[in-house]
Amino acid sequence: MLRLLRARSEIVLGIDRYLHRQSGSVEQFKAVAILIDGTRLHINEVWVQGELVKYAYYHLNPRGHILHGWDNAPHHPEISTYPHHCHRSNRVEPSKVRSLNDVLDILSAMLMGDT
Repeated sequence: MLRLLRARSEIVLGIDRYLHRQSGSVEQFKAVAILIDGTRLHINEVWVQGELVKYAYYHLNPRGHILHGWDNAPHHPEISTYPHHCHRSNRVEPSKVRSLNDVLDILSAMLMGDT
């Protein structure tokens, strides 16, 4: 995760917090990345035997309000991409996001003016 965030220096200014925990074959990674526009990306990933099984990526404005959120918590079965979904503007939408790299691609396009 750190390597990926550092490699995206065009949008990631720095890493405010980072935590890595491991218990047997289960690893959790948590971080807060500071982005070039002053927003932050909160990251939480759980890996089991090298496979990403749970994720939550939340893009927050400087006041801490959610701009976008992507996760795979199984609480929106009505979404066509269940359990993967996106929170945006007080609604839940289908999501193609499956990894931190996907989110960084989206944010890069938004922040660099490609959308």
